[in-house]
Amino acid sequence: MKNATVKKLLKKQDGQAAIEFITVVVVIFFFLFFMLSLSITLVVSDYIEYATFMSARTLKSMYSTDAVQDRLARQEFFKYAERVQGIARNFSFEIKQKEINDEQTWGVEASYDIDLFYLPPLFTKGGQPPSVIRLTAQAYLGRDPSFERCIQFFRGIAPGFGIDPNSGLVQQMADNAC
Repeated sequence: MKNATVKKLLKKQDGQAAIEFITVVVVIFFFLFFMLSLSITLVVSDYIEYATFMSARTLKSMYSTDAVQDRLARQEFFKYAERVQGIARNFSFEIKQKEINDEQTWGVEASYDIDLFYLPPLFTKGGQPPSVIRLTAQAYLGRDPSFERCIQFFRGIAPGFGIDPNSGLVQQMADNAC
């Protein structure tokens, strides 16, 4: 009689271990994928911060004109950004000055979208994941005067020293001082 009761109880529990296993595995995989997504987000955001810094560094370097500085800074940023194009997207890049009269407040600001938690397209409506966040990276290192502005400056002060503003001496002064 005891054997029959035990067998009935065991029959009622058929498949329970499989259901428990599936439930636990789903929860573990959710946390595993979440941690993986969070790690990717953190690594990519650090990478974009570095790209922004390198762009600001390029902006700070002296080139022939301000327009060349701007173009090279933009190229530097997008050279880095294209490597993470599938993960981060919708980049906006802006060269700006925080305070109008302070040359040392020039810098760059970049914004981009990234998925905080990746969901396959099968689970999203309209192809846009619900966990997209917009992040911004900033770097302000200042801006060195362009060579063109240096020449203009030295041409402006040269007459005070008795130097012809169009002489080769102004060019040498700019080469050494800027």
